[in-house]
Amino acid sequence: MHPRNRYAKPHNFPALTKVVPGLADYLVTTPDGRTSLNFAAPMAVRLLNQALLLQDYDLKFWDIPEGNLCPGVPGRLDYIHALAELLEGDQARTQVHGKETKEQSGKGQTKITGLDIGTGASLIYPILGIKEYAWNFVATDVSTRSMKVAGAIARFNPALVKKVALRRQPDTARIFHNVIRQGEWFDFTMCNPPFFESAEAAGAAARLKWEKLGKTTGPSPTLNFGGQSNELWTAGGEPAFLRQMIRESVDYANQVGWFTTLVSKKGYLRIAEIEFGRLGITTTKTIRIGQGGKLRRILCWRKSD
Repeated sequence: MHPRNRYAKPHNFPALTKVVPGLADYLVTTPDGRTSLNFAAPMAVRLLNQALLLQDYDLKFWDIPEGNLCPGVPGRLDYIHALAELLEGDQARTQVHGKETKEQSGKGQTKITGLDIGTGASLIYPILGIKEYAWNFVATDVSTRSMKVAGAIARFNPALVKKVALRRQPDTARIFHNVIRQGEWFDFTMCNPPFFESAEAAGAAARLKWEKLGKTTGPSPTLNFGGQSNELWTAGGEPAFLRQMIRESVDYANQVGWFTTLVSKKGYLRIAEIEFGRLGITTTKTIRIGQGGKLRRILCWRKSD
């Protein structure tokens, strides 16, 4: 876990249940006597996220429809902190059409704007980026429902509504096209891509996860973080999505400081390397986040130096 991550220590579940009482229904006692959570239950993950966001990020309201993707706050926070370090180490080089960005926020800090691809109903990355670093965001998604829910979350939280703009992507085959407008500048883009190529593949992943948890009986297995079709799978799976993202990025190389995306499997980095070579992209970086069996990678690239 990133050194800046406020969730490096175990959660204080008794305190969190005071914020969201329903969380108490999913508390369990571990063999060594600790209080923990039934992380296999989608509702438990959803209520934990709600409690963390209300308690630690001063939100007045946060909730998503049952079944929508509910990514865990601690893991998503690692991505935000990793991006902050990437930008901090590169501030002097952040440029807009060859000129250094001088726009300042009210606190005298450089104004940072990010583009969140596939923000989902949770609006999780903009929430964390705004609250941790006062960044600004444009958040996109192909789902009308997700956009409506994310918009409601922003409207009910005054600290968010002025810092994030929502844009629906009308074309499921596009990523940056239709979203990045002429003359705009983004210091970074970020994305949690759909991992699977079909509903069947997502279901197989759920069954494997349940087997690892020792659950061989009971109801049909589900992914504990939920997810709708556009959030979990896409034609060709993550490799096809990654290729498309890299190809489209070339068209916006002068409008983005760093393109970034999560990559779920190490082998997919080779796919990216091949695409980078084909397109002449030589400035790349891979950042590892997470720990143990939850190790993830952030792939970063930009216009060649």
